[in-house]
Amino acid sequence: MKALRLAVAASGFALAACASGGGPDGSSSVRALLSADVMMFVSFDADGDLSISAAEVEAGLNREFARADSNSDGQIQPLEFQGWANAVLGGGQIGPFRLDFDRNVDNVITREEFDAEIRARALDYDADEDGVVARIEFVRLVGQARPAPPPRPTPEAR
Repeated sequence: MKALRLAVAASGFALAACASGGGPDGSSSVRALLSADVMMFVSFDADGDLSISAAEVEAGLNREFARADSNSDGQIQPLEFQGWANAVLGGGQIGPFRLDFDRNVDNVITREEFDAEIRARALDYDADEDGVVARIEFVRLVGQARPAPPPRPTPEAR
């Protein structure tokens, strides 16, 4: 629970950084964005080492599928997904969205679809491809404002 609170706080700080428009001197700085799935991934850190191993992803998959499949029928219906997204991802407005999981658009998320999406997201975050997702790998750089280049001299001014 503490990890989830930290993730929510980090998301708020990241979004605030995006909205602030820059550093204390008014200059633009690197903007960062955290996806809502980061809150879920942070909760996978069972040993508290501030990184998510492949084994922790697998354990997290089992726990989150069971949480999402509230009627325990082995599949996630749209209302079940919405309840899970509200609880785990902080709401359904940011994503990942239901159709990110339900790729065949049959209104049912199977265990295979759920696992494939979560594993793909974990791999996507693992920037150094070492099989472990460190906290810094969850931060996405949106852009870096650079100062405008000096004007080029015109041929007449040379």
